[in-house]
Amino acid sequence: MKQRTLLVGPRNSSKHVIAQALENSPTSLRRVANIVYYDQTIIVPDSYLESPWMHKHVIALQQSAKNGLFLQPVTATRRSYPPNFAKAFRIPILGVVTFFESCEQSALFQAKEQLLACGITEKIICVDLADPQAIKELKKYLQ
Repeated sequence: MKQRTLLVGPRNSSKHVIAQALENSPTSLRRVANIVYYDQTIIVPDSYLESPWMHKHVIALQQSAKNGLFLQPVTATRRSYPPNFAKAFRIPILGVVTFFESCEQSALFQAKEQLLACGITEKIICVDLADPQAIKELKKYLQ
């Protein structure tokens, strides 16, 4: 079975932008309301993260993933992940704070705190989605 990168994130976390970059796809990926398997990625819809009874299905997806990205947009004001949710995974989970062009330091700090509260023990990185170099560095880190 091919091992993929698991992309989990709340609404407006730019999962599809990162998946498009990881897939090297020239066209944008379709947005659907269910789990989508691509060649390099698995995209989990935000509705699975918002529903407590769907968390077990997200955890079960680690069987077909080599690593996971927990995305947190700087614009999110409410907590997206349950406490210590990342500790339920046996695969390496990387926290990614996403933003476009610029953000305030307080918003960046709050997004990092939310990822730490969900149990991220690996690295937390910040990715400016408007900068192609930042996305290349993320791809390099995942290799």
